[in-house]
Amino acid sequence: MFTNADAQSQALPLVHALFREAHWRSGSRMAAYDTVAGQIDRSPNWVRKLIGRRADAVVEMRDWLNISAAYDRLCAKVEAAADHEEALTAALQEMRHEAGEGGDALVERQAPPARRGAHDRRQAGARVAAAALDPRAASGSRRSAEAVSRG
Repeated sequence: MFTNADAQSQALPLVHALFREAHWRSGSRMAAYDTVAGQIDRSPNWVRKLIGRRADAVVEMRDWLNISAAYDRLCAKVEAAADHEEALTAALQEMRHEAGEGGDALVERQAPPARRGAHDRRQAGARVAAAALDPRAASGSRRSAEAVSRG
């Protein structure tokens, strides 16, 4: 059986997490109290008392359900943001990979017509394209650019 004492002990970490996230977003403690209070349908003063562990801030079952729902929404939002960042990272890595593979074709298209078949020009272009993708390699010598173009 889930009692009011259980709700009280389990609600504090959830409210604290909601408060930290709201404080991080707003930069203001008072605005964070207001935000959390609106999410759980209580007053900002009650949220302050609960976070301060005052005895007169009693968590009832209705409060526990509201706190739990608000925390679940926060978790879903964080997971969605993480999924979005992972997808963005994968897309950028794919673009970088395609640019690295297509460097020779890019140099061929941009070379003047008289030099289109010059093998040494294409090798130099591939090194430059690879160095452009990895700025750390460009800061070194020609040898580091060659190492990047092979990789």
